[in-house]
Amino acid sequence: MDASREVSACVRLRARNLLVLSRALALLLLLLTPVRNPAHSGTVRIPFRTVQSLIVVLGKVNGNAATFVLDTGANRTIVSTKIYGDARFELQRMPHRQGPAGFSGYSLRRPADLGLGENVWMAQQVSVMDLDELKQMLHMDFDGLLGQDFLRQFRSVRIDYRAHLIELQE
Repeated sequence: MDASREVSACVRLRARNLLVLSRALALLLLLLTPVRNPAHSGTVRIPFRTVQSLIVVLGKVNGNAATFVLDTGANRTIVSTKIYGDARFELQRMPHRQGPAGFSGYSLRRPADLGLGENVWMAQQVSVMDLDELKQMLHMDFDGLLGQDFLRQFRSVRIDYRAHLIELQE
């Protein structure tokens, strides 16, 4: 009888160890499963308005309220030196060079937290630039250009003019 009790106790101990091990593995798998970032899940909807036939989006740069012009012709997202905040640098004014490739000037690539609609994209690389001359040319006040580098993060970009929404789909 003692041998059968020992075998029975050994079986129970192995079963308990197996249960503990399976729970530990399940917890480990759960912890290692990446959590979807709400800023990048499914379809992101960003409200916009139009000003002088330009699409204007309200947002934030590093927590500072900002107004962006959607510019599909801009290779990079550009923010003004004034809105970037914490800028310990001073850029020369943008030279008046306009050609077939668009406007160009001096800039620095810096990380910035971009908020658009209800979404925030952390540490996005942006070009920080003095935009005063461009603002004067367009006769409007804005803080940056939302360019292709940002838009390329998504599978598709849809502009719904009737609903005044930009839909970015992964």
